[in-house]
Amino acid sequence: MTAFQRTSAPGRRRWPIRVLAGLILLAAIGLLWPFADWSWWPIVAGLGVLVLLYLLRLDRLLLGWAPHLAGLVVVVLMAARSDPWAWGLAAGIAVTGVGLSRLPDRRVAIVGGGLVLVFGLAYGVAHYRTAAQRQTEQAQADAQYLSSRSALRPELLMFTVTQDIAVGEDVRLCSLLGSPAGAQFAASAGAPDCAAAVHQLRAQVVDQNAYRSPRLPTGSIVKQGDTATVDGCRASWPSAATAPGPLPGQFTMRRFDQDRYLVTGYTPCR
Repeated sequence: MTAFQRTSAPGRRRWPIRVLAGLILLAAIGLLWPFADWSWWPIVAGLGVLVLLYLLRLDRLLLGWAPHLAGLVVVVLMAARSDPWAWGLAAGIAVTGVGLSRLPDRRVAIVGGGLVLVFGLAYGVAHYRTAAQRQTEQAQADAQYLSSRSALRPELLMFTVTQDIAVGEDVRLCSLLGSPAGAQFAASAGAPDCAAAVHQLRAQVVDQNAYRSPRLPTGSIVKQGDTATVDGCRASWPSAATAPGPLPGQFTMRRFDQDRYLVTGYTPCR
């Protein structure tokens, strides 16, 4: 190729730097917005900065870069609400934009595309792990909350069970029994589930007031280490001549905290 041919060859097409910078800022804003939970306040803040710059006539000092400065404010505020992987994605888009403006030189565009791919995959993995971790933590918190509501002192178990059966309070009693005691309780009554068993036993109660005040003889509650057993088959009702309802059954319990226990098993009276 001659010197004349080299000088007459068409040059590479260059985008105006302001246009390129504006497109990069818009792309970064569009990318970061979902990661910022679609918050509008960074955009409002950017528009406020732009209006303030024009009102104070500072746009002349910025030589036409006032909109770009406002866009940069939006990007910074959105990125502050995002994670580092989102920053990497924004940087990758910026490099890709520069590379596309320099075509046919594809090296910068390839580097930018690689950054977008790497940080995009990293964000996806991090987001998936974070979401899974949150679900696990929420499930643990829900289980802990439910357990704290269902734990009680063994000495109060018989009063709670007979009271809930007497009035047909299936939600509270079944929550107290939990699993597998609730299923064992239902099977002993020949019921399809715990709630149905509560209502079947409720129909056998002939004196609600008396049934709600059982008395257990000494030795009916035994605590050994972190476990306890409550023998409701030995219950009696001194206020009634005959048993005002079905015998509650035998319960096993496990310590939940200092003096409260959770029901872990149920055996019907024979």
